[in-house]
Amino acid sequence: MTTPAPDTVRIYRDSLGEWRWTRRTPSGATVSEANRSHPTRTATRDDVAHHNPDTSRYLVETART
Repeated sequence: MTTPAPDTVRIYRDSLGEWRWTRRTPSGATVSEANRSHPTRTATRDDVAHHNPDTSRYLVETART
């Protein structure tokens, strides 16, 4: 039995320079995303954890800036 690939949460800067996140399945479908931007990467990671409590089911990647 194989374990399904986890979702990926991508943390990135938006066009205004603030931080947002998007959670996608391995096939690319959006599961959830930030409903507002955050001033810091740390605040964004806290928001990810709040909205996605199943931390063992996704990976977090941060876009380079």
